[in-house]
Amino acid sequence: MIPALLGNAIQRKRIALGLTQQQLADMAGLSRQSLNGIEHGSVNATLQTMGRLMDVLGLAVDIQDPEESRRMRGAPTRALWMAAKGANVSYTGELTPTELERALATGEVPSEYRPQVAQVLDEAPLQLVTKVVAEVAAKQHRNPADIWKNLRRLAQSLMVSRGGLWA
Repeated sequence: MIPALLGNAIQRKRIALGLTQQQLADMAGLSRQSLNGIEHGSVNATLQTMGRLMDVLGLAVDIQDPEESRRMRGAPTRALWMAAKGANVSYTGELTPTELERALATGEVPSEYRPQVAQVLDEAPLQLVTKVVAEVAAKQHRNPADIWKNLRRLAQSLMVSRGGLWA
């Protein structure tokens, strides 16, 4: 979550409740300067501190999983499609979502798709890689840990380390 967004919500609620920064800071057990920094997104507060502030104000953080919401609505996930599409930009031969799924499900990739799969493992945003693993696991009715194991095996065979992340 973006600190400034949370800080802004705290500031709006504090003002709506008619509290000064000093009053809220005293109630939450922190300095007025720290509260000011939190409200302006310039202080990196601990979860414990944020929890105290939010408790005093009656605020809550709601954690949502967009992929779970999508699944509950019956909408298809598109992580495999997005990753395959992004990998095809610089290479001849088109890596399809099905081929990417097969590679991650088996830990093996045909030679014609090695550059594209290497690109996914080395350059795709980590959030997308995580979603791809979850999608493959769901489609294959497998444990995500098995897919991560295959991903690491692929990374090793393709000599992709992503700064040691896939070691």
